[in-house]
Amino acid sequence: MNYHNFYESMLCERKNQKRADDFYLNRLGATNIVRHNRNTEADMKIQRTDIDVSFQRKGKRINISEKFRTKDFNDLYIEFYSKFPDIHGWLDKSQADFIAYFFPARVFIIDEKALAEFYKNYLSNSIRKDVFKRLIETHPNDNAQKSTWITINNQNYKIQLIQAYNQTEDASWYTMGIAIPFKVLSDFGIYCKEFDF
Repeated sequence: MNYHNFYESMLCERKNQKRADDFYLNRLGATNIVRHNRNTEADMKIQRTDIDVSFQRKGKRINISEKFRTKDFNDLYIEFYSKFPDIHGWLDKSQADFIAYFFPARVFIIDEKALAEFYKNYLSNSIRKDVFKRLIETHPNDNAQKSTWITINNQNYKIQLIQAYNQTEDASWYTMGIAIPFKVLSDFGIYCKEFDF
């Protein structure tokens, strides 16, 4: 049985925050970086809106949702369910302006509002809840992936269904999502800029 170590993922994010801050400062020209990770009630409230960090850039305050991946599969992971089947993923509640999507050697800055609209209008209608339910039934208490095809505006795209089985000392749950190629974002005109990291 494999499971996703929730605490290990949090530790990985914490370890990458200094590198991320350097990227914002040196590549984006950000100032006044504020991280919302102090475990206070105020920070938790902001975190629940999918905002991890904010900074000043060209006279404007920018809110960022950070995603860190330890391997580069050349795709974007979108969480459909934070806790299947009742709690929806981060795009359903995000108030971030952009997603900073970090791989070990590159980072993508993605327009979160455009991605959320695409998710709401196209993606969420392309994948039914029972697809995730069947994945759980065939891989109970385990991590799993399955390739499948979806059709959006008469275009076929190969995606990965991804199931993460999370376990802590006192709880377990499934996080369900998909990984889509970055080409899908460009096909639908979603701003997505790549930088070396």
